[in-house]
Amino acid sequence: MTIAEIHGKLSPHEHREDLLTSDVFSTFKYLDVNNGLIPFLIKATSFNDNAPPDFLEDIVEADYIFWPRTTYLNREPDVLIILTKKNQSTIAVLIEAKYHSGKSNAHREKDATDKENNPLEHLDGDQLAELFKELQDGKIYIDDAIIRDKYLQSVGSRYLFYVTAHYASPSLDIEETFKVLQKKQYFNQNYQNFYWVNWISIIGVIDEVNSKETWQNAPTMRYLLEDLKALLQRKGLVPFNGFTNPQRKISKTKFFFWEEAEKLDQPLFFGIDARKLIKDETYFWMGE
Repeated sequence: MTIAEIHGKLSPHEHREDLLTSDVFSTFKYLDVNNGLIPFLIKATSFNDNAPPDFLEDIVEADYIFWPRTTYLNREPDVLIILTKKNQSTIAVLIEAKYHSGKSNAHREKDATDKENNPLEHLDGDQLAELFKELQDGKIYIDDAIIRDKYLQSVGSRYLFYVTAHYASPSLDIEETFKVLQKKQYFNQNYQNFYWVNWISIIGVIDEVNSKETWQNAPTMRYLLEDLKALLQRKGLVPFNGFTNPQRKISKTKFFFWEEAEKLDQPLFFGIDARKLIKDETYFWMGE
C-alpha cells in the first residue's frame, strides 16, 4: 500500500489518518524496535512540562494491536503498543493519531448508562481524556492472551501519545483535555503520562537511523525506511528548517519616476531642473 500511495494510486484516500497510521506503524513493526519506534517516541514531549519521555530505555520488544476497541466507553484508539524491557517489565503506549482532523469528541447524555444500566462514568466525551481513562482502567479488548497478560502487567506504566501534523504542540486540544480531567477529578491522575509528538519528526528519525546503521544483517530494512521517507515527503510532512538566502539576482530599476535615466550614487532628488517647476506652486522640497 505504501508503494501505491507514493505513486499516487490512492489519491482519494491519502488524507485519511488511518492510512497514515498504517504506513508508519506497520513500518515500525517490521523494524527492530530501536531502529524506528523508540527513536520516534523519544521525540515526544509531555503535555505537562514539555519534558521528553524518560522510560524508553532498555526496550527489547514491541507488540502492536491496531485499532483495538475499549470495552467501557466504546472508543477505538489507533494503536496499542506493549513494550517489553530487558528485565521483562512492560510498558503500555496508546497512540491516538490525527492528520487533517482534530479530536473526535463524543456527545454524552447527562444521564447515560452503561450496558448494565449503571450510570456511565465518562469524561464529558473528550477523546483524549476518555482514552486515557480506558487505558489506565485496563478497559481495552486484546484477543491475544500473551499480549493481554503483558498489558495487565503494565499497571503504573501506561502512557498516551497524541500524534498530529502540527509543527508546535496543539495547546487548545491539550488544555481542553486537562480541564475535563480536573473537572471530573479523575483519580490518581498523572499528567506526566500524556505526550505529544508530530509526524514531521519521523524524517529526522529515519536520517538518524540510516546514518548509524549499516544494515549489513538486514539490508532490505533500509528500503522500508526509504519508502516511508518518500511517502512523508509526498504528504508534505517534512521539517521546516528556516528560509535560505535567495540565490536569484534581483535587478535594480533603471529609471526614476521623474528622470529619463538613473544616475547612480546620487541623491534621490538630484537632477531636478528648478527652471521647469511652476513658480506659483509650493512644493514640499521648496519654500515659498
